[in-house]
Amino acid sequence: MIFGARLLRVSAWIAAGLIFMTGLAAVRAGESHRRGGAVLLAGGGETPREAVQEFIRLAGGADAPIVILAHTQADPSAGGERSATMFREQGARQVVAVPDMQREAVLASLREARGVWIPGGDQNRFMRAFPESSGVPQAIRDVVRRGGVAGGTSAGASLMGRLMPIGGEPRNGSLTAGACPVSDGLGLLPKAIVDQHFIARNRLLRLLAATLDHPGYVGIGVNEGAWALVRNGKLETHRGQVVVIRTARVSRTQDRRASGEGVLLGSDRITLQVLLAGQSVRL
Repeated sequence: MIFGARLLRVSAWIAAGLIFMTGLAAVRAGESHRRGGAVLLAGGGETPREAVQEFIRLAGGADAPIVILAHTQADPSAGGERSATMFREQGARQVVAVPDMQREAVLASLREARGVWIPGGDQNRFMRAFPESSGVPQAIRDVVRRGGVAGGTSAGASLMGRLMPIGGEPRNGSLTAGACPVSDGLGLLPKAIVDQHFIARNRLLRLLAATLDHPGYVGIGVNEGAWALVRNGKLETHRGQVVVIRTARVSRTQDRRASGEGVLLGSDRITLQVLLAGQSVRL
């Protein structure tokens, strides 16, 4: 009887331990899920009010610290305050626009941030100010890794990709290697190239050339007034139209013509999707 009672007690301890470990695993899984942040892409033009409200919610609510980096613009101070006003009008109470070009000042603001917003302007200007070696791109990625949100509109959206278009339309209107030059972005969306004002400015050829020239990358074209969220590897359109381009089995061939010499790009498997509000796709 004594042995049986002890056996029952041991069984109860084991059961309790299993329940505790299961609960702990669930908590950790929940924490892991919360750590997976979000990236918001707005295509330019007037930023939809609901996009700003969703950004604030994803950052953690009205009291979450949000940092504006308007270094896409010639005057980061004025541009930052315009964006900060937009966020305050939608209820954010801890918005800081960082006009300082000093790396340490920007890094200090990002350490506490739960949201990072980059307005439109020139994405090349931003990356010249804060290349990878500055630590700023990594600090922005860290905000998302710890469960926050990063995003932007127009040039700010383009910066979210691993690569970003840096020029105009493809040279000579052709699909040739190097026709759509790209440069390093912030890398919040690995293996992605993001373009903005997409349909309004007829940038299909530009993004197609870029994706053909970089096999394995997905092209994301966000139209003016449109916005989308990327979470846990899934892109969902919330307003307007978002175009997703994938290419496979890319081929190249030398082309010698009177107009010059180039490497033509081809593919026998190109997928193009036009996503409307409520539609989503895995990246």
